[in-house]
Amino acid sequence: MLKVDHPFSLVLFGASGNLARIKIYPALYYLALKGRLPADYAVVGFSRTRMSDGEFKSFVSDSVEADAGEVNEGVLKEFLNHLSYHAGGYDAPGDFIGLKNKLMNIEAGWPETVRLAYLSIPPSAFASTLKNICSGGISDPKKGFRCIVEKPVGQDLKSFEEIKTRLDACFKSEEIFILDHYLGKEAVRNVYYLRYANPVIERLLKNTLINNVQIVASESRGLDGRSGYFDAVGTLRDMFQSHLIEMASLLTMRLGDAGQMKASRLDAVRKFYIPPASDLSQIIFQGQYAAGAIGRKDRAGYRQETGISADSRTPTFAAMKLMTRSSRWEGVPFFLRSGKRLKAKETRITIEFQDSPPLLGAPDQRRNRLDIILQGEAGLKLHLQTKLGGSEPKFRPLVLEDPLVCMGDCLPEHSLLLLEAVNGHRQWFLDPEEVRACWHLIDPLQKFLQESSTPLHFYPAGSPYPREADEFIRHQGHEWF
Repeated sequence: MLKVDHPFSLVLFGASGNLARIKIYPALYYLALKGRLPADYAVVGFSRTRMSDGEFKSFVSDSVEADAGEVNEGVLKEFLNHLSYHAGGYDAPGDFIGLKNKLMNIEAGWPETVRLAYLSIPPSAFASTLKNICSGGISDPKKGFRCIVEKPVGQDLKSFEEIKTRLDACFKSEEIFILDHYLGKEAVRNVYYLRYANPVIERLLKNTLINNVQIVASESRGLDGRSGYFDAVGTLRDMFQSHLIEMASLLTMRLGDAGQMKASRLDAVRKFYIPPASDLSQIIFQGQYAAGAIGRKDRAGYRQETGISADSRTPTFAAMKLMTRSSRWEGVPFFLRSGKRLKAKETRITIEFQDSPPLLGAPDQRRNRLDIILQGEAGLKLHLQTKLGGSEPKFRPLVLEDPLVCMGDCLPEHSLLLLEAVNGHRQWFLDPEEVRACWHLIDPLQKFLQESSTPLHFYPAGSPYPREADEFIRHQGHEWF
């Protein structure tokens, strides 16, 4: 069982923000609840919001209770005792000097302290924050240090390169932990291990047997109070730039030793490419949700959401085509699809196999299909066919399925990744070169979507996806599942 057995201090930049409230504080509390944290540790919140320690602890307590519902009051009280707050500006060097002094007082007497800086801040604040972490003595070279950066790193390739230059100037490569929370999900990691542990599946994953691959991440939720962030980013940068491409890489990367996982995943990401096309509309499709209903509840359209302009062209849905130069997968199209305010929440990889040899008089033959369902009703579904009774070769569908339930040492994704970061385990964090390769793929598509002449297709909230997306994939000779 992985746990932390040495003192550490975690400075959370952006401590009053949405990500901290929804994900990070509940993740830390869960680690405390499960006995994974040491006796000596500290979480110091840093943001521009003026708060006392008591107000900060109340804010964190509310966040934990909103996430967990019922909490262990004793564990929560002890967890809050490890928290403190330091208000400051990301561009104010003096505030970072004060933060360093606070950390030194907290850590006094702790042996072998590891210090972490978690950047849960807008990309616009990265440059000044990194500069002050470095010059203000927060990244003390005498202590073990980690800098955790949430994806997407930057808004495009150019801004990523600027941030990477700052990171490289301040930190050693082994101190940089770029976090994509999808890679902390046990079900997503299982894509790799299903291949590793089941040679029968691994031997089917090649271009002579596969017709196409579809990777889908559907959300029924809307903006959840993140209108400012999402309207500046959009679905392509929010979901495709890392999450979906990384999922595809777990399917195509070479299997090997655990120590080679990062290198193999990087190689897989680098081999993806946008296929040549006379018009990028054959490669990328965008949509935006309009008013509709999910279940029996009416939902506003994107342009009616608080904080969104009435003429916003930010896509809340996108679909794209991707190919790989991997010799094993050459010629197999990958179709990626994601959107908000859709009918149901589901994350899934569907592998459609090639046609079987035609059987005379059997017009109803269908292709076999493997669904790896990672969120929603998680499980494996293998779609086969079996013959109906009688002398004629007629078939009916046969579905073999089993749920994918985490058994054993199961942790929420941010809890697991935080635990791994404190312990210095980097294999499930992104390499900066992975991020660069993803931006190389996404950048030209994002620029195309931002052109006013690029169609934006509207769909009612509660739709499976925009109906025009059917034509997008049919043009490629395929259909959505």
